[in-house]
Amino acid sequence: MIQYKKTYSLGDLMLKKFSVSNYRQFKDILEFDLSANNYSFNEDCISKNLVKMALIYGKNGTGKSTLGWAIFDLVSHLTDNQSHEMNNFYLNALSPEKSAFFKFEFTFFNKKKPVKVTYEYRKNEKKILLSEKLTIDCVVVLDYQLKKTLITTLKGTEHLNKDINPTQNLSAVKYIYSNTSLDRRNLHNKIFVEFVEFVSHMLWFRSVFDDNSYIGYQAGSKKILENILENDNLKDFEKFLKSMDLNFQLVPLKTVSGIDIGVKLSESTKPIPFFEISSTGTRSLTLLYYWWQLIKEDKIRLLFIDEFDCSYHFSLSQKMIELLKTLKNTQVILTSHNTDLLTNDLIRPDCGFIIDGKSITSLNRLTEKELREAHNLERLYQAGKFDV
Repeated sequence: MIQYKKTYSLGDLMLKKFSVSNYRQFKDILEFDLSANNYSFNEDCISKNLVKMALIYGKNGTGKSTLGWAIFDLVSHLTDNQSHEMNNFYLNALSPEKSAFFKFEFTFFNKKKPVKVTYEYRKNEKKILLSEKLTIDCVVVLDYQLKKTLITTLKGTEHLNKDINPTQNLSAVKYIYSNTSLDRRNLHNKIFVEFVEFVSHMLWFRSVFDDNSYIGYQAGSKKILENILENDNLKDFEKFLKSMDLNFQLVPLKTVSGIDIGVKLSESTKPIPFFEISSTGTRSLTLLYYWWQLIKEDKIRLLFIDEFDCSYHFSLSQKMIELLKTLKNTQVILTSHNTDLLTNDLIRPDCGFIIDGKSITSLNRLTEKELREAHNLERLYQAGKFDV
């Protein structure tokens, strides 16, 4: 396994709880609680009493992808980061409500005490932002209703025009962040800026190479092999694949369209284009490696990988979890169809979640049984011991 030196600790802001309703298949309120329990094993899965490594299991159609899209919906209006994920269907078709509701609860780890930060908003079927509210330590520091005057107590906004043009579909949070220079010595201002910067460093992607779907952080995963060559990462990519038990001798390969990556099967044979002999799993690893160049540098604060182990062998999936657990500055959320990964060898009962289309709950909250390190979580699940 490749080891990368870490020099940072987890950021000041962490996601504690997320709630959503009337969004796609989530008609009623679905709450995703990342509060940790007091287990004494696999402590690298948590940080500051919050889940740092979450593994979500669910059958097809239970809302794993929808949950990711819901969590990352705020990226579209709080940042200029682009996405390559088109979702035209927005509101729940069976709900009489005319807007979707989103609520994020963060914890800001101040030197004196943890501070609760809550951000909530509504959007209609056209994804128009109808309202926003930001609360810091039980104080509403921003309250905005479409077509009404913005109310804010943030220091430094006193002379800011509070009448936002309703035709622009503009976030009040983004408006303040872009048009003021807030003094970070003020705690509320500091937390406000930290919140916006947290969102700007969120990344969602699906581990299916031919799809190339992503949300957040940058302009996207295009020309992946060219990116590896341009950044002189060919040998590092080769080393990465080797750590995943894939032994390739990689070389630059000239083609009609330019420079590609080739595979040398022997010293006497010509290189073969990498993707011509790559399996689906190897392609997925290539996509992960592309994003890993950002992730390993602690540039991502919240990472969501949908279907992270698609096309992976079980042992490779385990290696991926162990690799992602080494991240010190990133909360990680993974989705999977594989119950084999529901094991205390990799995670803990408070870090494994079951989603069923209407709710998402950690394993320790799905049973009255006191779960211990020696318990086989997969067998308990298959035996129906969890209330799902």
